[in-house]
Amino acid sequence: MNRAATQQPSLPPTPPLGQQRPPVNLRSVLLGLFGVIAINAITPFNNNVLANADLIRSYLPVSLLLFLMVFVILINAPLYRFAPRYAYSSAELAVAIGMILVGCALPGSGLMRYLPGHLTGVSYYAAQNPDYADLLRKIDLPDWIFPTAATTDIAKRGTDPVVTQYVGRALTDTDTFAAHFSAVPWHAWLRPAIGWSVFLVGLFGSILCMMVILRRQWVENERLQFPLVTVYLSLIEPPAPGKLLNPLFRNRLFWIGFAIVGGINLFNGLSVYFPRNIPPIPLSFDINKIATEEPWRYCEWTFFSQRIYFTIIGLTMFMQTRTAFSLWFTYALLQVAHMAAGLRQTEISEPMQFDQLFGAEVVFCAMLLYIARHHLLAVLRQMFGPGRPDDPRGRYLPYRLAGWGFICCQLVLIAWLMTVGTTLIGALVISLMLMMLYLVLARIVADTGMIYPVFPVPLSHPFDIAANAVPSLPHTTPGSHFFSRFFYGVLSHDTRQTLPPFAQHALVTADHAAYSHSADWRKGIRFIGVLVLALVLAYIVSGASMLYVVYTYAATLDRSNRSPLNEWSSYTMARQIVMDPSVRYTTTGIEAVPHNRLLHIGVGAAITAALGTLRLTFANWPLHPVGFLFCYTFGIEVTWFSIFLGWLAKTILLNFGGARMFTRAQPFFLGVVYGDVIAAAFWLVTNLALWLMGFEYRSIT
Repeated sequence: MNRAATQQPSLPPTPPLGQQRPPVNLRSVLLGLFGVIAINAITPFNNNVLANADLIRSYLPVSLLLFLMVFVILINAPLYRFAPRYAYSSAELAVAIGMILVGCALPGSGLMRYLPGHLTGVSYYAAQNPDYADLLRKIDLPDWIFPTAATTDIAKRGTDPVVTQYVGRALTDTDTFAAHFSAVPWHAWLRPAIGWSVFLVGLFGSILCMMVILRRQWVENERLQFPLVTVYLSLIEPPAPGKLLNPLFRNRLFWIGFAIVGGINLFNGLSVYFPRNIPPIPLSFDINKIATEEPWRYCEWTFFSQRIYFTIIGLTMFMQTRTAFSLWFTYALLQVAHMAAGLRQTEISEPMQFDQLFGAEVVFCAMLLYIARHHLLAVLRQMFGPGRPDDPRGRYLPYRLAGWGFICCQLVLIAWLMTVGTTLIGALVISLMLMMLYLVLARIVADTGMIYPVFPVPLSHPFDIAANAVPSLPHTTPGSHFFSRFFYGVLSHDTRQTLPPFAQHALVTADHAAYSHSADWRKGIRFIGVLVLALVLAYIVSGASMLYVVYTYAATLDRSNRSPLNEWSSYTMARQIVMDPSVRYTTTGIEAVPHNRLLHIGVGAAITAALGTLRLTFANWPLHPVGFLFCYTFGIEVTWFSIFLGWLAKTILLNFGGARMFTRAQPFFLGVVYGDVIAAAFWLVTNLALWLMGFEYRSIT
């Protein structure tokens, strides 16, 4: 395939603006901060109280695209046409995009959806279950990581209002914002907010340094596709001098794709509000009821039940063809394996899948490090000396600072974990598992543009495997196992909105739009500074917004009136993901599994190693190892058919029209992506407006 056919849009020089403004300036930072504050303030209320469609949803945030599209078309376009001196340049918009992207990592499933609920949940359940209370007393958790209560006893803390009102609601005399704000126990959360900020400094600092180090390897050496960056760059590409709109918005095919997909989604939204008068356009199928005979009944139910996601179809067009083929084809091969196992009266159970996925992640991570070995050696040389004259230099941080910054942040992370109750080995395992997951996650999103990647391998997996495979070895301590489960629930069981892919895409967007002609880290470090500022502000705003929401609303405001708010993250998770496995590990040992865990880990590792080796050895090898990494995960289960449709459309275009026709068709598929996202944003905003006016609304996803 012609690589030029899928490259990011080129950004021509912006019109003269008098003296060219630097990318990081007061205007760009204020625009970014406005987006960060708005998204982090509204998301907890929108997602939990209104039960509306998620403002962020994935690695292509709905709120960001809506914000930018409105700004670019309604504000910046007229400025370019009538007052070009005051228009925002692509470089300035790239800075704002980067700030908003990293800010999107906190208010939802990246952090705040789960962290406060875990901190209150473990105490809440300890007050009800003596086994839980005994475990927590044995671990002797420090008080400062939990909201301050009237007692330090872990079981009695669960009956304190700061905990019970989190699950229920803090009562107020009047139904005003001031009364609700005063009812939130802000003082009880101040100490844990400060204590957890130290942990996040270590974690987020490690992530930013890691992404800075790997940026050159993935962008310049391996030339990854970054499909999501293509979407951002197409939006902020400047118009020609004297024009109102940029080339994308003046392309007829873009608006055709936008109108078709947007119209379908708007029509289907109306059918939700008026089901008797407007029949929906079907976008899904479920043939499980007719796939009940052998061997079809052994397939996963999601294989025969799919919904068409236009965003996935559009993004697949900017993915390498063989990668797209690998994703859906490997999932189809997995169904063949399920059928073969079913005919033999066996199954590929979920524990088997977790073990294979763990082995695959370890090998894939090792492959990434091996491929990048020359670049990483250059970084090490600069950490311990001046390096060679031909060694690459950092664009956003000098590699010496990025390398030592990563190590220092890891030391902060490990020291924090040991302070709260893990052993040194336990802290190392948790940290290494997180870094491995984040490295694999960032690489896969960069390479494929997959916006729903979820790799649900518990951070406690090494402890569980050791206890199962070699029972004679000493087990890890209750504290280490408890925190491995705790951080699995908070950080790694739902990886649709985590920081590494957001940070990596922020850097690459800035590469193309702001710093493509500059390799001076003294200019680039300002961009890292504003990313850090965005993270700090997002932590404060999203934390305050989440506490306000959960303490002042007992149930959702939609027709379902569900209570408690977001039951899974604020009520159930602490028991199912943290407490039950930790008690079982400490008291009765790890539950025995009917399969050989080491064998299945080896199977996952061997398949990934074989696919990676074949891909590197033979240029025409059709299967990418990411296909196997995804085949057991939620992301491919719900999107495989949409990926297949995108792959099929791209294959037909390339085979019958060549690279030229495919390049000409790209705006149409960008219109498909924008039409899908903006239609979702339209119904999201409409529902919010209906609620403000006191009308009933319907959640449309």
